[in-house]
Amino acid sequence: MLLILARHGNTFEKGDKVVWVGARTDLPLTAKGREQAAALAIGLQPVRPRIERIVCGPLKRTREHAEIVAGKLALPMPIADERLREIDYGLWEGKSTEEIHGFGGEIELKAWNERGQWPQTPGWAPSAEAIAANVAQLAGECAATIGEGDAALLVTSNGILKFFLKLVPGAFEDMAARGALKVATGHACALRHSERGWEVVFWDREPSQLGLG
Repeated sequence: MLLILARHGNTFEKGDKVVWVGARTDLPLTAKGREQAAALAIGLQPVRPRIERIVCGPLKRTREHAEIVAGKLALPMPIADERLREIDYGLWEGKSTEEIHGFGGEIELKAWNERGQWPQTPGWAPSAEAIAANVAQLAGECAATIGEGDAALLVTSNGILKFFLKLVPGAFEDMAARGALKVATGHACALRHSERGWEVVFWDREPSQLGLG
């Protein structure tokens, strides 16, 4: 079973102040973000007959991204799932990276971005353990209910996507060591489940480079 993981598209226009948006900030996609969703649909064309389910986070940006993909592929509309809701960034929500640095968060921010180390001071929620459990539960449900040769598409945020690597022994640590945890807006990843468990197929690819044909 193929689990395709996508990060929603852009939510800031050129020239906008870019801030940290999580569970409490419900922004829609920009025009560029909608283009990124359409590009993902094109990239998924080779596996379209195999996609049995599309699941997304409940916020506008993830729902819109998933709905555009579903519409262009003539697939059933996505199912919104709270387990894919973005992280609540606590004191960092709505602040720019520069503002977070000004509040003394530079070290923790760098550790999260580069190594996936969970910050302690801003009060993120839910806990890293809860997110990991949600991800494992959702992925397990997909593996149990979707055929071996079929696929599911999950659309969420960069912060949540990182936790899917924890399904594969050593993958999170390996990506962190290489500084490759981050998934860019509009990019996609894929894991495969078999009798041997989960494995990483690819991570953080542009839709035109998925190679799923």
